[in-house]
Amino acid sequence: MMLGATVRAWWVAIVNAVASNLPDDPFSSRLRAYLYRLISMHSGTAPTIKGGCRVNGYRLRIGNRVFINRSCYFDLSAPVVLGDNVVVGHHTLFVTADHEVGTAQRRAGAVKAAPIVVEEGAWIGCQCVIMPGVTIGHGSVVAAGALVRENVPPNVMVAGVPARVKNTALDAGVSAEGRAAE
Repeated sequence: MMLGATVRAWWVAIVNAVASNLPDDPFSSRLRAYLYRLISMHSGTAPTIKGGCRVNGYRLRIGNRVFINRSCYFDLSAPVVLGDNVVVGHHTLFVTADHEVGTAQRRAGAVKAAPIVVEEGAWIGCQCVIMPGVTIGHGSVVAAGALVRENVPPNVMVAGVPARVKNTALDAGVSAEGRAAE
């Protein structure tokens, strides 16, 4: 059993090394999705994955026309699902593992994993952290630098640390600013 886990870990490391070091031309950005399929990533049509990303395991599912920018990290202690037309900004972290609070001798107790779901059409800005168990609703926007610890409703904008709803007027793809200009 230990040998199997070691072989899988090496295989993940090799695929990540090759995929993350390809140039960022349009062909390589699509080729990465096919390389990540070697570690059981499931993807829809026309995914774009930029260089420097790390897919740490076997539980990533991405939909059609997903765009993942440079240097994103997918923990994958539990599944991460990105719906159709999701856009992810660079240096975003998807963290699916947390710890229970332990005793005074070791506060980082037992690991508990929970999946992350990003529903279709959502946009996650750069340098965000998405924590275990979070669902980001369809059509929502997560502003750059946000720490998302709780579920995000559909068609809203969240921002901050921790992320809070800042704009509830995101419906049908038109922001409040867009409607004011009409």
